[in-house]
Amino acid sequence: MSESSSPDIGTVRITFCAEGVRAFAAGIIETALATFAILIAVTQFDSSPGIKATIIGSQAFGLIGSLFLVPRIMRLSVRPSRAAAIINALSMAGFVVAALNPASEICFVAGVSIGLGVAGLAMPLQTHYLRQNYPKNSRGRLFSVNVFIRALTAMLASWLFGIYLDRDAQNYETLLWVLAAAAGLSAASQWMIPSQPFQQGAIKNRPSVMRSMKWLEQDRVFARVIVALMVMGIGVLAANALRVDYLVNPDHGLAFDVVTVSLITGIVPSITRLLSTYFWGWLFDRMNFFRLRLIVNAVFFSGIILYFSTGLIPAIIIGSALFGLARGGGEILFNLFVTKLAAPDHVAEYMTVHTFFAGLRILSAPFIGFFLVTYAGISTMMGFSLAFIAATFFILWPLLGKRTESQHA
Repeated sequence: MSESSSPDIGTVRITFCAEGVRAFAAGIIETALATFAILIAVTQFDSSPGIKATIIGSQAFGLIGSLFLVPRIMRLSVRPSRAAAIINALSMAGFVVAALNPASEICFVAGVSIGLGVAGLAMPLQTHYLRQNYPKNSRGRLFSVNVFIRALTAMLASWLFGIYLDRDAQNYETLLWVLAAAAGLSAASQWMIPSQPFQQGAIKNRPSVMRSMKWLEQDRVFARVIVALMVMGIGVLAANALRVDYLVNPDHGLAFDVVTVSLITGIVPSITRLLSTYFWGWLFDRMNFFRLRLIVNAVFFSGIILYFSTGLIPAIIIGSALFGLARGGGEILFNLFVTKLAAPDHVAEYMTVHTFFAGLRILSAPFIGFFLVTYAGISTMMGFSLAFIAATFFILWPLLGKRTESQHA
């Protein structure tokens, strides 16, 4: 099967089933990044802010590093699914290091950071083989099912892990082994996925990093989208970093109880994310990408206004629901949008550029948000975020008439 041909039904089925297993494993690992890695660092080691920042930033470092690693993998003309599996095996090794030395803060931080960070390196490879193995007219819907499985698993695992650790805080050692097993399961499932090897061609004759970055110059539509995503991402992530602090910090005038905060920041957005995922996948398969991107941005925009502007619980809950709704669409667009723009042979290269800049904004945006709140207040932070999101409408509006993917089908 060539990269430009339609995949056969057997390939689609194997990929879909294996990706479902991988999504289950990824949902377990997601709980470590979202909650338990920091919880363990605080309760077991009383870790410093720098160490906690290292753990939180590990995924971003992985996304940034993909720009440098993936082009080198492409030089080897290997199967992208097999390369992704090997990377996830390294992620498993990181969690194993932490699990084997649970009393050592150094081993815990290094192992968990490697486990969480290395997984980000494989994202462009995953997008590349999904472009090969999923038909373009159902790619969004098929992927949305995997997103649903991951999100549902993360919700259930977070609840169960919380109960388990609440019984005995020392149970975190077992949790580390569960994370290692999940990473191993992810690697095994990707190893089973069929995919076409990378074509070497001119790759050997160009510096690997410049090979990917050149698309910003050669594909002006892609460059404009990257700029829009950087601007939008900083605006959204700056506000997202303050969602919990806004509710619990008395300086903002609210100081809600733990149950209310858990409902608003955890349960409500998770439910809307789950319920909307397939709908967003359906839209991805049928709607112009640029139009869909602006719709998702508009949902984020509305959510931020409602969440931060009134201090009223009903408005905050609706705003949080809109956050989850937009995240459901944004997650599909984040992982698949390059399949709409890139030729089949260059999906991984486009994706490395995308993940590189995503890593940069994931690292920087929370600092911007907290800086603005500390020195100027919530209203200024909200205005900053809304202005950045609004700017993306001016950046992307000229592209609404552009066609996507048809020229590469």
